[in-house]
Amino acid sequence: MTRHPFWSDDFDTDLLKVIPRAAGVLDRVAAPLWTYGHVSGGRLNHPSVWHTPLGPVAYFGTDDSGGWKPDHFHTDGQLVECTWMEVARDAWVHDYVIVVDYELIWDAHRHAGTFTKLMYDLRGTTPLPDGKADELRGEVLASLIAATADLQNLIGTAA
Repeated sequence: MTRHPFWSDDFDTDLLKVIPRAAGVLDRVAAPLWTYGHVSGGRLNHPSVWHTPLGPVAYFGTDDSGGWKPDHFHTDGQLVECTWMEVARDAWVHDYVIVVDYELIWDAHRHAGTFTKLMYDLRGTTPLPDGKADELRGEVLASLIAATADLQNLIGTAA
């Protein structure tokens, strides 16, 4: 899969730097996704999010209709085509829940504390005990594997 330059390529705690094995998982979804939000260099950089009981939620769709977000959720963001890899990388840093066609796919918001712990460990600010960083990486990777499978199943039924 061809990767376009992405805003977090140079960020030290980009998902693919912290959890390199995630790339092979996220690449399994080739179908495009759509959302409303903002771009950097023509690629997704933070979708519009709405605060819900789940936390900040970003709505995505498997088509460009916009029918995959509640009508009463208004945004001035532009319609953005993106890849699953871009969505997961963006959500990892920006801490939101990913909903695709009204199905919860990945809750990056739940991993906000993990992101912070791994960032502080990587930067040497607050080192983690031996083995803890690998344990946290494994938990995130397992959640990405499950989310990717859920997205693949959704895309398989969406048509």
